[in-house]
Amino acid sequence: MALKDRRLVRFGLTALLAAFAFLASARQAAAYPQFQFSSGTNRCSQCHYSPSGGGLLTSWGRDESADTISLGGDGAFLHGLWAPPSWLGIGGDFRFAMLSNDVGNAQGTEFAAFPMQADLYLRAALGESWSINGTIGVRGIVRPDDGSIGGRIGAAANDVMSREHYVMWRPSATGPYFRVGRFFAPYGLRFVEHIYYVRRYTGNNLYEESYNASGGYVADDWEAHATFFAPTPKEGAIEFISGVGPAEYGFAGYGELRLAKMSALAAQVRVGVSPNDNEGRYQLGGIGKLWIEKAKILFLGEADLIHQTFSTANYSQNGFVSYAGLNFFPTRGVLAAVAYERYQENLSISTTARNAFDLQMNFFPWAHCEVVGLARYQIVGQGAIDGGSATLWMLQLHYYL
Repeated sequence: MALKDRRLVRFGLTALLAAFAFLASARQAAAYPQFQFSSGTNRCSQCHYSPSGGGLLTSWGRDESADTISLGGDGAFLHGLWAPPSWLGIGGDFRFAMLSNDVGNAQGTEFAAFPMQADLYLRAALGESWSINGTIGVRGIVRPDDGSIGGRIGAAANDVMSREHYVMWRPSATGPYFRVGRFFAPYGLRFVEHIYYVRRYTGNNLYEESYNASGGYVADDWEAHATFFAPTPKEGAIEFISGVGPAEYGFAGYGELRLAKMSALAAQVRVGVSPNDNEGRYQLGGIGKLWIEKAKILFLGEADLIHQTFSTANYSQNGFVSYAGLNFFPTRGVLAAVAYERYQENLSISTTARNAFDLQMNFFPWAHCEVVGLARYQIVGQGAIDGGSATLWMLQLHYYL
């Protein structure tokens, strides 16, 4: 390709992505735990700069996205049209979604098509051990007051936010690290899909990133993370960094042992206290991962017990949340998954239970490109007896820088 043509393509891609980012709604930067072991990668931090995975891809992760996960292409930034200097990392995630959502209400089935995510990731290395990391996106608005293009542009201009920004000391890819700032404390199977119960009800839902002092150790066959966290300002306080969820202060711990480069067992704990609301949330859980090479199947499972206290009401309750899924890789570029989820807010009251059945297909036709189809059937309470059901169909188009 001639230099002039390369510049034209580069300019066109940059302009297109900038325009799309302006129209889009942000989702949370997360990870694909389905690719641990299945892609030949033993630990999540091989593909991501974050020591617990997720967010900006390393050069290794970009190579894997093209050579192992997708059907082909160049996984480098902007498809290799321009290489940033070695001290600078740039990336991004952009998604568009179409959905049909039936929750059984009088208004009938909801149909929507909307920009879902626009996140830009930046990382600047300060010498060999220190780095500054940040994510800038647009706060998600699925149903804006004005859904026109002009209305979305106006809303996006007022809803720019940073959900992750931190300083990190990490001398090498393995070994000790420390970081301070805003991000999700290492905990749980942090799927891209935030609707999964193990994300929604464990302190890892949309915009629930906390301010943390976190450290740990990452080795080839094991890793451990410890985090002390504090809440972010609520919406309306400082819009650029505001968050949602309980205003909790607390601690999260996560430890993972990997066996024979095909399986992992993890234990986790989280304690969060909201002094202003006189509430506490105490979680203890475990995670299992198993890759069966001959069958091309990856099992992922998580279960957490949740104890909540409400001092003002002199009341407490025990809950449970879980996920069990089988991920099948029939051929390069294709992922098919089935999963069962359960969440029960109060184990002594059966009508607080929710069960969900998921079917998902991911297609990676070319590096940087993904098509996702998701079908979800959810039963609330005892279904037709004293609860209800909901059905969700979703198609996503995903592009990453």
